[in-house]
Amino acid sequence: MVEDAACVQAPNSITFHFLAMVSNMSAPRDLFRVSAARVLGDTLRFGLAGGHGRGHFSVQRTGRQTGTLLLVRSIKGPATLEAEVEMSELQQGNLLGRYVTKVSLFVSAYDF
Repeated sequence: MVEDAACVQAPNSITFHFLAMVSNMSAPRDLFRVSAARVLGDTLRFGLAGGHGRGHFSVQRTGRQTGTLLLVRSIKGPATLEAEVEMSELQQGNLLGRYVTKVSLFVSAYDF
């Protein structure tokens, strides 16, 4: 039902990705790219929606239809962190769709 605010705000899709990396990897570093196959609205917004790793990640727009998840602070392993990257599609300020990419990052205890 379109009048239901919870339904309108719910993601159109949620995808899951898993990455492994060594301990103390240098930062800043590109980790993952999110892009739209096609754009229906006039605006795409990229941002962090949540996860367990605040302060370690940032999202940067890197193209007309692309955003990149960045590691902005190195992580000493072993550790498991999560980031939720959100891509929102808008038409004249009205939300057309939300797409969430959940990235789990497994950091080794070793730096080699």
